[in-house]
Amino acid sequence: MKRILLSLALLSTISLSAQDLVQVSYGASYKNQTYYQLSDDVTASLDNNTWDIAFTTYGENVGGIHLNESTVTFGAEAVLYLAPTANFDDPIIVADLTERLYNDEKSWDYGAFNSTRDVNDPNDFGWGMLDAGTGKITGNTVFVLRFKDGTYQKLQIVSLEQGIYTIKHADLDGSNENTLTVDKANFTAADFAYLALSSGQTLPSIPIDWDLVFLRYASPNDDGAGGIIQIMSSGVLSAPGVEVAQANFVDPDDVEFADFEDSLSTDIDIIGSDWKTFNNTSWLLVNDRAYFVKAENGAVWKLIFVDFGGSTTGNVIFSKELILETGVGEEATFDGLSVYPNPTSGDATLFFSPKNTGVASIGLTNLFGQLVWSGKLVVNTGFNAVQLPLNNLPSGQYFAKTRLGSTVFTKKIVKN
Repeated sequence: MKRILLSLALLSTISLSAQDLVQVSYGASYKNQTYYQLSDDVTASLDNNTWDIAFTTYGENVGGIHLNESTVTFGAEAVLYLAPTANFDDPIIVADLTERLYNDEKSWDYGAFNSTRDVNDPNDFGWGMLDAGTGKITGNTVFVLRFKDGTYQKLQIVSLEQGIYTIKHADLDGSNENTLTVDKANFTAADFAYLALSSGQTLPSIPIDWDLVFLRYASPNDDGAGGIIQIMSSGVLSAPGVEVAQANFVDPDDVEFADFEDSLSTDIDIIGSDWKTFNNTSWLLVNDRAYFVKAENGAVWKLIFVDFGGSTTGNVIFSKELILETGVGEEATFDGLSVYPNPTSGDATLFFSPKNTGVASIGLTNLFGQLVWSGKLVVNTGFNAVQLPLNNLPSGQYFAKTRLGSTVFTKKIVKN
């Protein structure tokens, strides 16, 4: 998504402002999982039909192995079962497969293949046990994978030794056995190695330093009878090292990071999938919630979801504000920013109080990120005001973005 600096001379230009509204897409029918970088809005997509298993490649003693749970809306999904035997050579009957395994949506350190581990034993990885003396994890569990096309294979993670995963898989009767290896050393700049079992090939690494991934996954939900049911959801998970805080029952435009800083969490599903609901005809966005996302470099962003296209387009639109700059432990350039009147039936006035003098860039965009007005204003410390020309614009939601230096604040405006 390219970034464009707009001035009064470009009022007729229609473009998507990367620092105001951002669009990220799963693709139609949730075809892809899309990785997103907050700092420059770069995305990288991975086709859900091209891989089966993902191996964590970071950390010396991290052996997380994930199932590709992503699936199109009405397509068949991959399913992982715990085999009824610990002996890989035993034949397996489909009717005996009862225990289904799911990825852990709290940490990338553990996936579906780790879900049987003893959480109180740090040497237990679920698929195998770590010998603390040698650093080798030796497989002791057999799994059965039902592919998206409905075929089955049994598999075992034989070991993780000196950064190399060894995997063997075969048909359920033992025929067509094959052994594969995945070397972490080939993925030093990546978090995961994605493997297609049928071809034995790993996919190219995700080429960006991502913060969030938009994907379909199985998430646990209350079944209403005291149990848990796994439901396929389209949601957002955060990257290793990224922290997220969820601000509920707030005015998303005015909520302050300081009030939620203590609730930052490294759980990867804080954003999750519940920022929208389906009412049998359309998707509705939760309108009293914001998210604060702290990247690994210390920058903090506020995200507000404003639109979701569902399986038709897979498009997600959200606003993004830089709250704290990279590596800076002080408050942003603005003390405050507000719009009055809001909602408005005519023009509105933007009020803000910068801490520094300079030239502020001000842009007004509609819900789809299209620029409808922009201008520049020489500002002084203290109180400043600028009129926003909404009077001749159609009714709807607009976003006023004010940039001073590297700090950006965005306010939502409702035009009646």
